[in-house]
Amino acid sequence: MTFPKPPRMIQRFLPVLAGTLLSLPLACEAEPSPTAAKYVGTIQNDTIWRDTHGKEIWCNGGHMIREGETFYWAGYETRPRTGFKSVRLYSSGNLADWEFENDILRPEGPFSILGWAGRPGLLHNRATKKYVLIIEADSRQWERHKVGFAESDAINGDYRFVRFVYPEPNRSTGDQSVYQEGQDGYLVCTLDKLIDGKRYLNQSLAIFRLTPDFLDIADKVYEGFDNVNGDRSVYPRHHTGREASHIIKVNSLYYWFSSGLEGWNSTQTKYATSASLAGPWSALKVLATDPISTDSLNTQHDFVIAVTGNEATTYVYVGDRYSQHHGRGIGRNIFLPLAWKDGEPMLKWHKTWRIDAATGRSFSEEGQVPSSKMK
Repeated sequence: MTFPKPPRMIQRFLPVLAGTLLSLPLACEAEPSPTAAKYVGTIQNDTIWRDTHGKEIWCNGGHMIREGETFYWAGYETRPRTGFKSVRLYSSGNLADWEFENDILRPEGPFSILGWAGRPGLLHNRATKKYVLIIEADSRQWERHKVGFAESDAINGDYRFVRFVYPEPNRSTGDQSVYQEGQDGYLVCTLDKLIDGKRYLNQSLAIFRLTPDFLDIADKVYEGFDNVNGDRSVYPRHHTGREASHIIKVNSLYYWFSSGLEGWNSTQTKYATSASLAGPWSALKVLATDPISTDSLNTQHDFVIAVTGNEATTYVYVGDRYSQHHGRGIGRNIFLPLAWKDGEPMLKWHKTWRIDAATGRSFSEEGQVPSSKMK
């Protein structure tokens, strides 16, 4: 049976129409849910992470904030035998798929004197509408570390130098982080001490209130966990101090997490609690793990971020695994959910798990992770 030829005009468009039809998905193929793609991704531990363009993620010793539906993760590059290269910023809607945004701080201009720019903390000042980056600043021009302040009009912009200062006159600092509650910003850090002319490193943990613009230190809120009464024959006595500390608030209670001082090695995480940032703070307690581990499942505590949705809140433990330095384990970043029971957190291992940032619920192969605190 033969059919009449279609009109010449239709013949001209048949190849284009055919190509268009072939490019359409088949009806039986299920399209990924836009919600799932945007808000739910699979977090895979024990592996090298890559960004959405396939490049290795270098983001250690940092901090994360949430702006609307997007998480912004700042950290520094920690390749072996390299100094200050950059502070990097990545973004994600689901904590699993990370897009590189920018090297927001580079060794240029006033920052060119730094040999080390670590522990970057991000704050958003709602009053000034500026984003503030606070770093651990090391230079041969001063003793140990100062606190560096920089600001930007956009979270992923190039941050402008503001100042380098000691937390207190003649008192240098080690690891640091930031904490924000409403319009108030805080620096959380270790402090060194001069004793009989010697500088003892990481002798205490301290909290400083920032000025209203978050660009300087206003006053000290708390200092404690002091190691000044240790054995002075051991110098420096940093082996009994704490570092890599960070504070979160769960309901009405503050939790202050910190790692031990073992260089690049993974360490046991401890925490203290208080009803007020000014204290009194409890004695340090060991963060339990499942399975039992003496080094926080081969991680060094970095920070904890609360992922609050319309149904629950999951508290995500972000740990550094400096395998590029100590050679143990695979991967440089480990994200794990904290499980809670009677106000006590526990770090539970999941090689793969998912979090729904819209609902705040988290899931593993066994089902919903009990870390989710229901509303």
